[in-house]
Amino acid sequence: MKAFTTEVAGDRAVIVRFASRPTRDLSGMLIALAEAARLVDGVVDAVPGHRTVLVETDPGAASSVEPAIRSLRPVPRTTGWTQHVVDVAYDGPDLEWASSHLGMSVAEIIRMHAATTYDVRLIGSPGFVYLSQAPAQLHMPRRDEPRQLVPRGSVGIGGKQTGIYACAMPGGWRILGTTSSLPYLRPGDRVRFRPA
Repeated sequence: MKAFTTEVAGDRAVIVRFASRPTRDLSGMLIALAEAARLVDGVVDAVPGHRTVLVETDPGAASSVEPAIRSLRPVPRTTGWTQHVVDVAYDGPDLEWASSHLGMSVAEIIRMHAATTYDVRLIGSPGFVYLSQAPAQLHMPRRDEPRQLVPRGSVGIGGKQTGIYACAMPGGWRILGTTSSLPYLRPGDRVRFRPA
């Protein structure tokens, strides 16, 4: 795993950046670094992203915390992940569009999407679950016009990535289906969709 860089962002945050592309191994490193950073004096919280960790500090403490963050050498987390099976009703409003766009039957899309095991990469605000890439054959562009409200539990693809709307919110991902039984997910967990 390549070394990371740190950058002071205002007086209350330090950003840690990795050059590596998002992978399961990188997710393990990001989570380990966030856990280690939370133990540094002056740190309020640390939030892992796709290739970064946002370290929130006490007011005015970012500059003094940054050298301690830079010196961290956490061991990447490789265990403790939870495997989840999430039941999905593949009845999304974009399935027919996806079938036409991809030149695949709806049944093929469902089979391929449900045959992949995804990593939870990060939980965005206000609760969007970013998962790892969908199979290359299912990559599709986001909607030109985002929907004003996407229902909670919607499962979709945006570009290369799969995601779950953990609460109702606006969004432009292509919705393939919905789940009514969304488990508690943490970065690093694994998700497999099961057609309901």
